[in-house]
Amino acid sequence: MTAVTLYAFVAPAESIASSFGVRSERGVVLIQIQDSSGSCGWGEVWAGMPAWGALHRLNLLREFVAPALVGTTFQEVPPAVAQLRRLLLPVVRLAGEPGPVAQILGGIDTALWDLQARRLGLPLYRVLGGTRARMRCYASGLAPDTSPARLDRLREQGFRAFKFKAGFDDARTIPLLLAQQRGLDPTESIMLDANCGWDLAAAKQAMARLEEGDFAWVEEPLGPECAAAEWQALKAMTRLPVAAGENLAASGEFVEAMSWLDVIQPDVAKWGGVSGVHTVGLHAMALGRQFCPHSFGTHIAAMASAHVLAATGGEGFLELDVNHNPLRSTCTYGGWINNGFLSLPEAPGLGFEVDLHSIETYCRASCTVR
Repeated sequence: MTAVTLYAFVAPAESIASSFGVRSERGVVLIQIQDSSGSCGWGEVWAGMPAWGALHRLNLLREFVAPALVGTTFQEVPPAVAQLRRLLLPVVRLAGEPGPVAQILGGIDTALWDLQARRLGLPLYRVLGGTRARMRCYASGLAPDTSPARLDRLREQGFRAFKFKAGFDDARTIPLLLAQQRGLDPTESIMLDANCGWDLAAAKQAMARLEEGDFAWVEEPLGPECAAAEWQALKAMTRLPVAAGENLAASGEFVEAMSWLDVIQPDVAKWGGVSGVHTVGLHAMALGRQFCPHSFGTHIAAMASAHVLAATGGEGFLELDVNHNPLRSTCTYGGWINNGFLSLPEAPGLGFEVDLHSIETYCRASCTVR
């Protein structure tokens, strides 16, 4: 590697109400890795809450990771990332920060895969062994009271599946969510995301009411810190599929959770990057689970997730955040969606060139390590 360039962005965005409260800004770290041929790969590091955590992730990358990458070569991505993981063990141990470390390693992993695919002149999903570039997708991040007019606009953009926020103000939102389900066309799908908003008692009560509807899944009805017995008890009392994974941060956690989850949702920008999420996806499919990668950042993580989903060959859904977020203006995938499906281009790597010009006003810090 000849250079690693890091960008931390924080931008105001459309307010989203969830069990975590109301978010009105987005943060992200973007990574560009360049080699001696001039080829570049891009990765994304999650920094969604708080958004200013992007500056912290950038500092970890600048101090510990980028200097270790510059001047090195790699033949395979996982061993290169494993070496960086060992380098970061003091941060995990002494600073107690396994989450930020997992996130920055995920971003590096994705950037290295993008770089490798661009070197080979192939789309990433083909480098990963995939043969089919078409997958189902859904519009994510919708409020329970989303208007019919907005849903119609999303249909015009090609969406046929929609995920709504849940897990807060149940007395008001559950009737709204049931009404949303009844209002959809029978060919359309609806998912719910509780964002860890319930404890076991509240989750049981909410799921019992939601059984009146036909939902593709209920996501994170409990938090990842809840004991396995609680997840198993909830799963035993509902017919609704249960989904989770974005907040798991170790391969062993995914293996254990597959005993009670129907839908597995790792996030390339939060843990594992392309390597880890692809491995989890293959394991999930081998066990008959649905693999639907989580993504709620910029186009870079979303399209990395799309390539991983395509490479597994499964029937899962790709998540696409449809709330206004200026940090997603680095490219567009709107033309890739038709009648509920997204089709990846055959361009090398992630399939698009990243243009930061339109979001440079939101850059809070940047650096290049050579």
